[in-house]
Amino acid sequence: MEHQLDNILQAATSIQAGLLRFRNEKGQQTFQVKIAAGDDHSIHCVISGDVLPKIRTKNKNIHLIQKHRDDYFFISGYVDGVVKNNARVLSIAINKASWFVRKRKGSVTWFSEKYTYQNEAAA
Repeated sequence: MEHQLDNILQAATSIQAGLLRFRNEKGQQTFQVKIAAGDDHSIHCVISGDVLPKIRTKNKNIHLIQKHRDDYFFISGYVDGVVKNNARVLSIAINKASWFVRKRKGSVTWFSEKYTYQNEAAA
């Protein structure tokens, strides 16, 4: 199980860019981020752009989505920490991570699951 998470995080951090999504009082918010691997079961997201999200609470549910060629990554978790004096860097504890590959045969396409990680402690 840990091996699957390592594979997903290694591929996801090599892409670096992604979309961070969460819900707040304004509805669903989406921000471009750059990611880096953190400690066990976590990633760090650096928010791009001039507008900062209002994420002040720990444990806020959050999703990271990435696409690279035919690879798709979906990571869900919660905000584990916000770097003080800089709301641009979030630490995300991972609950679930999936790596899908788009397959094709003729005019038909589908997603095939390559790796999936589920944090048993969070379930």
